[in-house]
Amino acid sequence: MRLATVSQCRSLDELSVKAYGLGSDTLMEAAGLMAARELQQNFYPELARGMTAIVCGPGNNGADGLVMARHLHSMGFRDLLVFIVTAKPKRSPLFKLQFSRAEKHGLRIVEVSANNIKKNIKKLEQLRSAVLVVDALFGIGLKKKPEGIFQTVIERMNSTKLPIVSLDTPSGLDCDNGVVMGVAAKAHTTFTFGLAKPGFFVADGPMYVGKLRTLPIGYPYECLRGVATTHFVFSEKLARRYLPVRKDRSNKSDFGRLVVLAGSENTWGAGILSAQSAYRIGAGYVTWAGRDLPLKHLEQTPEVMTAKLDDDAIWDLKKITAYAVGPGLGVNDDTLKIVRRLKELSAGRVVIDADAIAVCAQAKNQIFPLPSSWVMTPHSGELAKLLKRTVQEVEADRFGAALAGAKLTGCHVLLKGFRSILAYEKRCLVINSGNSALAKAGSGDVLTGMIGGLLAQGLDTVQATATAAYIHGRLADEWVRTGHDKRTLNPSDLKEPIGQLISRISHGAVF
Repeated sequence: MRLATVSQCRSLDELSVKAYGLGSDTLMEAAGLMAARELQQNFYPELARGMTAIVCGPGNNGADGLVMARHLHSMGFRDLLVFIVTAKPKRSPLFKLQFSRAEKHGLRIVEVSANNIKKNIKKLEQLRSAVLVVDALFGIGLKKKPEGIFQTVIERMNSTKLPIVSLDTPSGLDCDNGVVMGVAAKAHTTFTFGLAKPGFFVADGPMYVGKLRTLPIGYPYECLRGVATTHFVFSEKLARRYLPVRKDRSNKSDFGRLVVLAGSENTWGAGILSAQSAYRIGAGYVTWAGRDLPLKHLEQTPEVMTAKLDDDAIWDLKKITAYAVGPGLGVNDDTLKIVRRLKELSAGRVVIDADAIAVCAQAKNQIFPLPSSWVMTPHSGELAKLLKRTVQEVEADRFGAALAGAKLTGCHVLLKGFRSILAYEKRCLVINSGNSALAKAGSGDVLTGMIGGLLAQGLDTVQATATAAYIHGRLADEWVRTGHDKRTLNPSDLKEPIGQLISRISHGAVF
């Protein structure tokens, strides 16, 4: 799925007008009609049972709401009440046009303004008589948090506990980064137009967008392709495409050799989780290399081969396909030497995580840029240290932070969290899976092994990282879907059901 930022949406509108002669009025008419049809198909019982309240702002999003109301009225739904919310007399030209048309169609309209607050707030009590609320207050162009009468209206919409359907975006949500600007409509469903927006998938976005429906409103195909989008969604369909095919006549050498450089005193479990997960995802050979690996832990991984760090065999790039470096390895000079050695050897497929990220952050000028084919997998705290930002700043703009990390390090960056973002060369993939069940030490070690295992099997950096991250997130989603509480997932629980989930994804099973 291609996503469009606010500026890209505007470019799309401009291109439609200049190159294809589609005026804003034409696109608006299509948007309102499509939204009305979608509402009829998905919310018919509510529309037929009682009053539908359509809350419109003074701009083009409000105009979309007026068009929608007019088409619903023409479809035979007469129990409609349109609220026009304004703080100043100024209204957009398209709003004025649609308001005139709505009046001529005989729609019931209630104007709510910032003047005489008590009287106008009383008008909003009529919202409680509705069975459905349509939010057409603000569109994608909102630049500051809603205040005054607009804040009051959003809070009243949310307080009704009725299904809210937002047009284009939930009012108050930043479409580019998914952050709520003070207060936002909490939608049951969002009808967005043309292309979905990046902010729908990260930060607060998924909690406020609800069910997402992307509606075509007549943008020419060439126009949609002509706008240079930079944000994309990675979903099950792509994971199915990239998972390596395992033919019956294959042998272990066909699926690569991975070296896992992980674990140290008191953190041997990180190496176990990474190595076992690499095998579960399909790597042909997995070698766990570290300092004085303890026998009692090696007994837990009988299928994993072992080596010492000074073993020349693990540095032979003619034999080794990929490396996973960092989980539990220790923040010290030895870990930095490992990263430097891999860089000097020009190792092509490497995933850098945990302690290896920490040593890179300490030695920025000495180690960056890393090879472009490598991938680094920081959480927001680790990326904040790399960028010299606060965690709050990273979380406020996850796309921007991931891109900044990729520019600094020179390699791909997977910013883990809700939702994980893979960034490189001004492009971002948001991984459409995962939940807070993964918020435990060790979950990232499993992911590192999974990425390394797919890199070992020959997938390129984007394919391996995004596919592993998607499956990793889906494992947590399945844990919750099957009745488990989010608090109860252990990292060691993740590796066991990998096989079943991969089988279902590969065969396109519906679940």
